[in-house]
Amino acid sequence: MKKIISGIIFSVLCICLVPVTGHSDCTTFVLNSWGKPIYGKNMDWPVPVSAYVLVNKRGVAKMTIAQPPHVAATWTSKYGSITFNWFAREFPFEGINEAGLFVSAMGLDETEHPERDSRPAFDPHRWIQYQLDNFSTVDEVIASDKDISIPKFDSQEQAGLHYLVSDKTGNCASIEFIKGKLVCHTGWTMPVKVLVGATGTYAQSLTYYRQQRLKYLFSPIPIPADYRPSLDRFAVAADRVKRYRPRCSGPAVDYAFQILEDVEINPIAHSAVWSAVYDYTNKRIYFRSWNHDQIRWFDFSAFDFSCTTPVTVLDTSADLSGDVTNSFVDYTEDINREILESAARFFPVLNTYMDFFATFPEKYTHCIE
Repeated sequence: MKKIISGIIFSVLCICLVPVTGHSDCTTFVLNSWGKPIYGKNMDWPVPVSAYVLVNKRGVAKMTIAQPPHVAATWTSKYGSITFNWFAREFPFEGINEAGLFVSAMGLDETEHPERDSRPAFDPHRWIQYQLDNFSTVDEVIASDKDISIPKFDSQEQAGLHYLVSDKTGNCASIEFIKGKLVCHTGWTMPVKVLVGATGTYAQSLTYYRQQRLKYLFSPIPIPADYRPSLDRFAVAADRVKRYRPRCSGPAVDYAFQILEDVEINPIAHSAVWSAVYDYTNKRIYFRSWNHDQIRWFDFSAFDFSCTTPVTVLDTSADLSGDVTNSFVDYTEDINREILESAARFFPVLNTYMDFFATFPEKYTHCIE
């Protein structure tokens, strides 16, 4: 049974579960606003799915599921975090922690994970939560590759993700797994802080952006009228990020949402399940959802990250407006099932393991504070 569950985790818990879907065309970028990072993210998906914002606690003992003879990873969360989850609790798609570390995932068709070795194995989404639980800097995330891995699973349906990671200093990195090796761009090797899914590594996307920049030397790179392929979205986002000037471009949050609108993969169908802008310096997270265009926000500093208090959640599609900080409700297993049932509409195999994933937080995490 453990082997079966391990197989489900490593072959199903990806945003692009079957390569032929090609729909995980998300976009993430970082704006430099007076030396402080502003993060923008579109989660694009062809049809609406349920998504919740979760307040994850510090002081929580956690573990992974290991397929014998491999050993499970165990850790205790050092930082609280806020994440956007569309699959289940503990399996986020993006988020930020108390220390200002931001991690965002996007699909990448070119991903080739390493073979299993002696390092504890993570699925691509639990890897995000692990980073947010434990680290405060980009350098720490990169260094963690020596201790943990996202290994290859023996399934032809396994697809992969790549990640944009940034911290409160503005240091940023793209993390990809190419031909079984971690490939990282940061510092001078990451001249534009943008990453998109699902086709095109960071290096390939950067080359395309530079070609477009030469083509439109004296004007902004144009936005495709309807469907927006990944390389074009990278070029547009990179161009807009490079053009941002805090003194004359207007408020950073407004500018970030305009970029997100410009790079939505299908603006006619409104393909962004959620669009989020993170202003860690001012401790606010703004978002809008597929069914509500109005921008809502909540106060990061208002949440109690002690694990002695309940985990709280917010439905991103709820009919709310303005400050929604007080609209978070206590997490329940039923809410977790709602998220899972939404995902199972597109990945029916999840129905077989519904109980396992719905009760995962209660079985594999516990407060020790």
